Amino acid sequence: MEPAAGRGRPVAGQAAAGEGGPEAGPPDAGTLTVPNALTALRLLLAPVFLVLYAAGDVRHALPVFAVAASTDLVDGLAARVLHQHSRLGEILDPVADKLLAFCALVALAWAGRVPGWLPALVVGRDVVLVSGAWLLHVLGVAQRLRVIPTRAGKYATFALATLVFGELVCDVEPALLAALAPWLAAVGLLMAFFVVVSLLQYAGVFTRAVRGHLAPAESR
Repeated sequence: MEPAAGRGRPVAGQAAAGEGGPEAGPPDAGTLTVPNALTALRLLLAPVFLVLYAAGDVRHALPVFAVAASTDLVDGLAARVLHQHSRLGEILDPVADKLLAFCALVALAWAGRVPGWLPALVVGRDVVLVSGAWLLHVLGVAQRLRVIPTRAGKYATFALATLVFGELVCDVEPALLAALAPWLAAVGLLMAFFVVVSLLQYAGVFTRAVRGHLAPAESR
């Protein structure tokens, strides 16, 4: 659930403005690439998971989520190994991440497996990030700023996948719930912590970008 370039895909150089800052992009490999196909698969599987879970078919929802979540790891690896980075992938990857996270958290919150504030926190963060990206676009800064993922964002994504997978396993095997419930609660809190940290990190990047854009105008 990253706000910016496809997670794990950028490989060129280090961020000039620290973690989450701008980074020079690799050449565009085009639209028809293996990473983009994997990302498209995640986009398709997210609503399939939601429909299956809402219908009570958890035994099929579990492998669907597992496959969808695994593409989030494999597409970044494929982009690096095959040198197939693309602008389309940078756009689709966070969209697919957000859709899968939204479907998973809403399904679990609707079933009472996670508190309602958890999906609200994730959605709220994404709304803030999208609003910030829109502001940068309006100011003409977005074209010069290529934001890379933060470690906190990656940790939040991993925690989310672990939480959802664990809850689904407990749905399939209720006998495991008593043993796993404390651990899943801890993972949920850890995920919330990293979501907040990643929001603060990106807020810092956006703030520096806006200040850098406005500084030359103020000096004239």
